[in-house]
Amino acid sequence: MYHPFSVSDTIKTAWYLIKKNFAVVSLYALLGFTLIAVIGVLTHFAPGNLATSIGVIILLIIVSLIFLGFIKLIFQIIDREYYDFEFKDIIPKFKMLYSYLFLLIIVSTLSVLLTNAIEELNEGLTQNILGIIVWAFFQFFFLFYFPICACFIVDDSSGPFESVIQSFKLIRGNFIKYLLLFVIIEAMVFIGSAIIIGILLVIPLVNIILVVAYRKLIYSHQDIDDNLNETL
Repeated sequence: MYHPFSVSDTIKTAWYLIKKNFAVVSLYALLGFTLIAVIGVLTHFAPGNLATSIGVIILLIIVSLIFLGFIKLIFQIIDREYYDFEFKDIIPKFKMLYSYLFLLIIVSTLSVLLTNAIEELNEGLTQNILGIIVWAFFQFFFLFYFPICACFIVDDSSGPFESVIQSFKLIRGNFIKYLLLFVIIEAMVFIGSAIIIGILLVIPLVNIILVVAYRKLIYSHQDIDDNLNETL
């Protein structure tokens, strides 16, 4: 029987996943945060602008690989009732990394270009309104749609622009519910950011919620019985 997308069920399933697989998720998150911290420190103290620039590029690639790998890990955990997986199964493919970074760079560059163009306008109400609109649009895209794009890139091997189209289509029809989930996630991040250990715990949980939301949104568009057994 078809079941529509449910915010409460999404959070319930994500919490079940993190409790059942706490050791695996915690180990991956700890190793990921440690690697990022080490590279970040080395980049900060790198001698010269060239070395710093190279360090920033390496850091961006590493962060992207860790993020995509975590998404793959969650998909493997969700589906491992049906098959086992190995470490190699959570390593992102080159196409995934390329699509993710390409989309990230394109959207970030467009955001910077539009922001700079608006700053060149004469100061006044028009400049302020346009600045707020552009800022809000890109912030909303990065926080609201970009995680779903990443899921399509990992789960469906989608290209950068293809993932954007798929994300809009997937959320369409469930926009209000996904918006409510988005508000809950933002509240969790705000509370977790109060202390370092809090944000370290919240970030993995938030990403698990988003991956589960993606999978349940996929189910909501298909004639699939979205019960706990099929999701997990």
